[in-house]
Amino acid sequence: MRDRRTARFADVVGRAHLPALDGLRAVAVAAVIVGHADYPVRGVPADLGVSAFFVLSGFLITRLLVREWNTTGDLSLSRFYLRRTMRIFPAYYAFLLLSFVIDRHQGQHWDWRLLASGVTYTVNYFNALHHHPNTSIAHAWSLAVEEQFYLVWPLLFLLLARRGRHALVAGVTTLAVMALAWRSVLGLWLHADTAYLYNAFDTRFDNLAVGCVFALLADRPSVARAVDNLAARPWRAWATLGLLLVSRLATPEAYHYSIGFTVDAVLVALLIAQLLVLYRSWSWRWLEHPVMRYLGIISYPIYLYHAWGPSIARHLVPNTPAAIFTGGVVATVLLAMGSYYVVERPFLRLKRRFEASPVRLPNGSAGAPMDSGPSSSTAMLPMTPVGEREGVR
Repeated sequence: MRDRRTARFADVVGRAHLPALDGLRAVAVAAVIVGHADYPVRGVPADLGVSAFFVLSGFLITRLLVREWNTTGDLSLSRFYLRRTMRIFPAYYAFLLLSFVIDRHQGQHWDWRLLASGVTYTVNYFNALHHHPNTSIAHAWSLAVEEQFYLVWPLLFLLLARRGRHALVAGVTTLAVMALAWRSVLGLWLHADTAYLYNAFDTRFDNLAVGCVFALLADRPSVARAVDNLAARPWRAWATLGLLLVSRLATPEAYHYSIGFTVDAVLVALLIAQLLVLYRSWSWRWLEHPVMRYLGIISYPIYLYHAWGPSIARHLVPNTPAAIFTGGVVATVLLAMGSYYVVERPFLRLKRRFEASPVRLPNGSAGAPMDSGPSSSTAMLPMTPVGEREGVR
């Protein structure tokens, strides 16, 4: 029998604000912080949090593009890029400038290649080609991957959407398989540096592509029924999380750097789908707690400044792991709040002028729907992130 506290996927996925996802962003950025600190739990895979952000980005950005296409019959690339610029650039370049000034003050001069990569959103390839050096902006590799995704995906979407939804699904699935195959060839046969396999856009695009495919299939009744069945009980989402941890922690490096990233992304997508159904259940409703939602909203600046927190804490609290970790988390959240309210909010208010029209059309009434069947219903979904509910991109 179905738990009465569960929702139905088809009812939830069309909402203006998707439940549980702000909380999931908070969990993802917490995994990054704990993983990098290796405290209080050892062995937490920080990169799993980043993979979750990748899948979320692919899913939510694609849903936004689908909505605009079904509403207008076209995409405004200039408006899309302008929205992304206003959302991402102010906080990122403020962080970059502060990092440069502080490092220079401390006598740590940036190589011109590091500076150029930071300014041009190519830190991922700087890391990939230099064995992932420990710099103050090394973690910006994931921001670079996402920015490169934002640059190319709307163009590919526009090209494929003119051929219909099936061409979109087939096209992005093919690209995901190509990224998986390319990474496997590089790692298993050419023995490429794992820094390249981990950082490069061409070896990590499959994480984002999985989210894109999920978004393109989410309107299909067969997919909704499958998700409802897989989320009929709260423990099934915990089982998915367990499989995700096994895939990431209990497998050899050769698996991780070949098919592992893709398997992890598929499991993250499944978990997202289950949480959209289970957000009211007793074991998952904590994701909708106001504190979790708020931390998800500011997860982007939390990610930007999470390496600063422990450095600040070492000057203010006793030199014990617990004190430094706790003080570092508090300092990071305060820095993130400053970034959000001082730097980001003014641009978010401006950005709303360029949002797609919040009109939800009935099935088949869009200007130029990709398909004519029930799977082409327009879903008004937030970007990753959208408006003031924005996490790590």
